[in-house]
Amino acid sequence: MSAAARVTKKPNRTVPLPPAVPPFAVHRFTVAEYHKMIETGVLTTSHRVELIHGWLVTKMTLNPPHNYTVTALMELLQSLKIANSTIRVQQPVTTTDSEPEPDVVIAAGTNPTYKTRNPKPSDVLLVMEVSESSLHEDRTTKLGLYAGAKIGVYWIVNLVDRCVEVYTQPRGGKNPTYKQRTDYGPDDVVPVVIAGQSVGTIAVKELLP
Repeated sequence: MSAAARVTKKPNRTVPLPPAVPPFAVHRFTVAEYHKMIETGVLTTSHRVELIHGWLVTKMTLNPPHNYTVTALMELLQSLKIANSTIRVQQPVTTTDSEPEPDVVIAAGTNPTYKTRNPKPSDVLLVMEVSESSLHEDRTTKLGLYAGAKIGVYWIVNLVDRCVEVYTQPRGGKNPTYKQRTDYGPDDVVPVVIAGQSVGTIAVKELLP
């Protein structure tokens, strides 16, 4: 890690999980109900929603800088040739009460592993979100979701501040979070750590549009 990288022991979280209940009648869906709505056509790809703690949440609109960074991540990770893994882009991960669609996931096992199911948290070796307008959400709700699911490493490619935030050491409980955050600036390289082992590095500048 270069001298420019900064470590913060306890990332700040300002939004409690699960989200506050609106002051009117609502219904929280189970993962099974969410799947049924997809299977029966109640929800289609045109709805652009994901299930977060039982709520149907509208996904952020994609733009060229975001798409550039997602594609760059995918290509750079593929070049590392990480053994016994598959790279998934904007595809679901199924937890007990949510089904987020992270920008990039490295999941254990090859693609045929997921012919009939989505990865679950124990399958996820690394989860990544590319953040611009979604930065607050990715630092709070998504961070808590991934930490609570005990996903070991979470990256935020922060296009606002032009850095990569790497979160490790998930902690569960009432307010799940990660114990450590390390920031990598435009001149840094980020170690890609899979199951505790570094499998290569990615230069931050290659991710920034």
